[in-house]
This record gives sequence, C-alpha cells and structure tokens, in this order.
Amino acid sequence: MDPRDLARRAVEICIELGAEFADARLLSHSGLRVEVADGRVREVKSMDEVGLALRCFVGGGWGFTSTSILMLDEVERACREAFKLAKAAGQRVEEKASLKCECRGFSIHVKPRVDPLNLSVEEKVEMCLGMEREMRELDSRVRSTSSVYLEAREELFVVNSLGLESTAIMPTLLVVASAYASEAGVTQRGYESNGGVGGLEVLEPKGPKAVARDAAQEALELLKAKSPPAGKFTCILDPELAGVFIHEAFGHACEADIVLSGGSILEGMIGKSVGSREVVVKDDPTLKGLFGYTPVDSEGVEGRGTTIVEMGTLKSYLHSLETSSRMSAKPTGNGRAQGYMNAPIVRMTNTFIDRGSWKVEELFEGVERGVYAKGSSYGYVDTAKGEFVFKCSRLYIVERGELKQLCRDAALSGFTLEVLRNVDAVAGDLSFKPGLCGKEGQWVRVSTGSPHIRVRDVVIGGML
Repeated sequence: MDPRDLARRAVEICIELGAEFADARLLSHSGLRVEVADGRVREVKSMDEVGLALRCFVGGGWGFTSTSILMLDEVERACREAFKLAKAAGQRVEEKASLKCECRGFSIHVKPRVDPLNLSVEEKVEMCLGMEREMRELDSRVRSTSSVYLEAREELFVVNSLGLESTAIMPTLLVVASAYASEAGVTQRGYESNGGVGGLEVLEPKGPKAVARDAAQEALELLKAKSPPAGKFTCILDPELAGVFIHEAFGHACEADIVLSGGSILEGMIGKSVGSREVVVKDDPTLKGLFGYTPVDSEGVEGRGTTIVEMGTLKSYLHSLETSSRMSAKPTGNGRAQGYMNAPIVRMTNTFIDRGSWKVEELFEGVERGVYAKGSSYGYVDTAKGEFVFKCSRLYIVERGELKQLCRDAALSGFTLEVLRNVDAVAGDLSFKPGLCGKEGQWVRVSTGSPHIRVRDVVIGGML
C-alpha cells in the first residue's frame, strides 16, 4: 500500500475504533552531518529514516504511537494501541474538551536554488576543514576549534479525521563554528552560526569562512576584556541578545500549553499591558528562508503570522489544535514535533521583536553611562515567575554615547515584564539568528530576531 494511503487508512481505523479525532503524520527525514574538531574529522554521518506517527483523541485524552514499519498489519496494531492509550487518558481528564480544526490543507515544496546534493561528501568535509583553517590561521592564540555542517531534507504528509490533508518538502542547512583562544592563562570562546530553509544560497552573504572568522575574532577580542560593572544601567541590547531574550524569557510564556498548565506569568493577560508602547512581538512561520520557516506544522495546519504583542498589549498566545480548541481561539500553526517518534506540542517558529522607528545611533545618544550587550552564551528562565538570567557574549561600557571598555562574563537578570515595560527605544535594523530550541526533550529549528533595543534599569553583574 502507498504510504500516504496507509496514513489515510490509519485515520479511518482510529475513528472506527471510536476515536473522536485522529490524525496520522508520515515523515521522511534524510541528511548529512559533518563535524571537524582541531583539524581532524570527528564525524561524517548520514541520516535516513521514515516513520508514521498516530494520534487518537478520546474524552479529552490523547493516545500516541509511532512506527517505522509501514505495513497494514503493523499500522492496525499501532492504531489499536493509540486508541487504548487515549481511552485510558480520557478517563482521567477532569476537564473534557472537543477538538476543532477549522483549517484548510496546505501543500508546499521548497526547492533549493543551489542544491547541496550537487556537492560531494568530500567537498562538504573540505568546507568544514576550510572553516577550521580560517580560525586557526587568524591568530596563533586560537588554540581549539570546531566546525559543523548540517543538511537535512524533510518530507511531511499529515491527514486527519476532519478532512485536512497537508504536505511539505523542506530542505534545511546550517553551519556552526566555535573557537577557543588562550593567552596568559585566560581562555575565551567565540561562537557563530548561519543557516536557513533552502540550499547553499541561505548562507549568503555570510558564508562558512566568514562564520568561522567571526567566531575566532570574538574569542580573541574577549582575551583583553575586563570584569563587568555591577548595578542598574541603561542597556542597549544587540539583535542577537534581544532576540534570545524575547524567545526564551517571553516567547515560551506565550505557548498556550504552558499557559493552560499554570506555568506562565501571562495567564489571563490577553488585552493587558505587558510592555511599553514601543514593543511589538511576532511569531511568523511564513518568513521564507529563515531557519524557523514552517509553512505547515506537524498537525498539518498552515502556518500564519501571529502578532503576540502590539504596542505593549498582549494580543494572542501561540496554539496547537488542542489549545486553540480549549481556549476558543484560532490555530496558529505552532503544533510542532521532533521527528515521527514524538507528539506535537506548542512551539515557536521565527519569534522576534518587530522593527521600530529609531536609528541605531540614536539609541546611544544621551546615554551618559550605560552598557551595550552583544550576543548570548547562556540563559535561565522561569516562565511561571517571570524571572531570567542571561549571560551575554560581550559587554561594552557606554560613556556619553560612545563605546568604551569591553567586558566579559557579564550577566543580565531581572523580571521579564519589567524589562519589556522599560523598553524606551526600538531601532529598525531587524535581523535573525538560527538555532535549535528544546522543550520537553524535543528539539526543533527556530529563528530568534530583533532590532537593537534600549532598556532602562537593567541589572548587570558578573557571572563565571
């Protein structure tokens, strides 16, 4: 039986067993990972897997199974197991719910403009070795390096019992460089990445060697950095750090499953102020080329841009089919899963602070003494309490609008909503960074983004 017909039949079987709702997700994933460390090839690994994920919804409870054996008798067994699990779960659900799917099917095939399959494996290994040479030849103080090349191709087919059918073919590409520089007993790390959905063209204009060079340069610059100041400062955040902040400290709190579980400071806050009028926050899976480009989610729902915050007011959460049904909202295309062996949960895609009207240089004007924080290397967030700690890659002291001393090991901490309410300027230089986001043991590709922003009274301190 054709795998897609097998998926359709699986849904029929689940409904025949008594499920109120069922869906089947057929996923094929192939790719290549190359890693080079300290001039030696550490890994050249191909990936190729196909599987079918099955869900049943009974009495408000879910049952989930998956299988890589695409034969009718195995799929029938998996359907019976999913239904049994859903029935057991539904008996223990206090708040019953029905599932709605007022969504049309959607199909997309992203074709790479410069197909990486036209390069041999040897050429991809040489790309990583070239990144290594770029870092090591920059300066003898660069002592340890690593580079990663990762390409993947996903083919998705989703069908559910409410008549939705969606398909997506998505090629992705990512390169990563890491460098450690040492001098006089001090060791510092630099990190850089670039990637997106598409072929080798997503690395333009910042190619692999430029990624490597920036990583090494960051490590070298930090060797001369000093300890950071401590206290409250007016702080300008660069697009990378501001993007990570809005994703980690705020975006996760907007995921409706976290809201429903009581784990978000934003519970009951729709229509209320969560930031200054300068703040506009969006999650948009339709932004082509970005690493979080997800025009069809793992539930087959077409992705659409969601304005989460508009002029400081919370407008929407991010939803899966279940959370949108339970909260009487529209699905936002944020039900995502890692591979076929996991069930979809609410996840971000391309999450960002939108452009403001200020010029970057205007953010620094009038700052008598403040700080400029760049990059992100570590973070901790409590979405229930709204607390965060982020270690930035570099911190510059700002005096009378000009950058002065570079500092390292600086941490920013505070309360998420307090920071958003203290944003007094947002520039127009929106940019994005690719990354992988973890939640409940699942990792999915995302992009974080922001322009430069200026925030009053940010708590700065040292962090080892």
